[in-house]
Amino acid sequence: MNPVDLELVKLKRQWQKVVSKNEEKPMLICIGEKHETDLFDGFIKSKLAEDEEDDIFLLHYQEFNGMNSFGQTLLDEWTEFYEMLKKSEGNIPQWDLKNPEENFKTDACKAFYPLLELKKNFPAIQDSKIYIYIAPLRITDTEELSLWVKEWCRICEASENKDIKLVWAEHHTYRTLPNISSAHRFRVEVDIHQLMQNTAAHTNRKKNSPDTDFQQQILIASNHLSKERFREAEHALKTAVKLAKEQKNKQGEISAYFMLTQAYTADRKKDKAEDTYRIILEEVERDSPLEVQMYMNYGSHLLGNSKKSRAEKIFEKAAETAQKIEEYAMAIECYRIIGTLNDTVLTKDKMIRYFEKCLGIAKLMNPSAREQSSLRFVASMLILKYEGDTDKKRILDSEMKTYFGDEWKVSVEKPKAG
Repeated sequence: MNPVDLELVKLKRQWQKVVSKNEEKPMLICIGEKHETDLFDGFIKSKLAEDEEDDIFLLHYQEFNGMNSFGQTLLDEWTEFYEMLKKSEGNIPQWDLKNPEENFKTDACKAFYPLLELKKNFPAIQDSKIYIYIAPLRITDTEELSLWVKEWCRICEASENKDIKLVWAEHHTYRTLPNISSAHRFRVEVDIHQLMQNTAAHTNRKKNSPDTDFQQQILIASNHLSKERFREAEHALKTAVKLAKEQKNKQGEISAYFMLTQAYTADRKKDKAEDTYRIILEEVERDSPLEVQMYMNYGSHLLGNSKKSRAEKIFEKAAETAQKIEEYAMAIECYRIIGTLNDTVLTKDKMIRYFEKCLGIAKLMNPSAREQSSLRFVASMLILKYEGDTDKKRILDSEMKTYFGDEWKVSVEKPKAG
């Protein structure tokens, strides 16, 4: 058993203990250092492959775009799976999607009640516990997320159902959600030094070999970063860069440089972070997926420092490179970001122009790549932005139906008034 698998086994035991002692709680929150919550994320993913368990794990990384649309986002995904089951298996129980009569502040009810109904009607899952793990890649409003989660917990408790639980993971210090009385928090702890030693023993590499030394410096830096020892992390990463250069390990070198930008950013050394990004873009292999990814990382860094116009130029460069090397999904994502940055009354035309570039790229993609891209989101936003232009709406709807079928739309925020 490799060292990471060993940690997952420990985590599984802890999870079983937490679940058995907190049957009344509608929500479980894992807290820890960044590398610990990352491991928990991996543990949740590993549960999908365990056929022998009756428990059901639903994973959701969709963006949180507001408390009145997130529930619908979850429901859209579950509905898609239900429809697929209906076509492939046949004779499956009817799913009655009734809207509750009670008034709610958020749309958490849109996700909870249909799932409860599904559980009651499907014999195969009537006795199962369902864990909904939400880990939004982007959160537009943390206060609204908190309200959504609290209302979910209240609805769940009122239903007296103990088998459906919300699951969340976050850093133990920099918390996104405030204290939620209905949720049970538990701490995950991984001894990074022990994990590092176990990894070295497991790989059976020669002691002091360049590759082992490089990996060790990366692990040491990760440990220092998790404990906010920035100067020590920077030293380890500079050593890792030097070792990677000696080995002519270009990908390792770029990875170490990228970690260095994260260390500088966390330590509020913005200028050093920016200088390091410039080094990365000089050193990275031209016209490669890694170059596109680094441009995107640099663009995100600039956005984080309120340099929107420069960020747009970087994302534009990333998109052009992605198209050149036929990484079309990455190109669509870059143009989506630029378009979203211009979601204002004054720049609406620019937003539409960039979103329409995505439609052009989609024509070049194979179906599986298109399915994995953010094209549905882009097209759903365009339908809203086209407003009274029925011809454009009709043509776009027809095109998306060709790609994804009749139910192609996803939930997006309604345009703001004015």
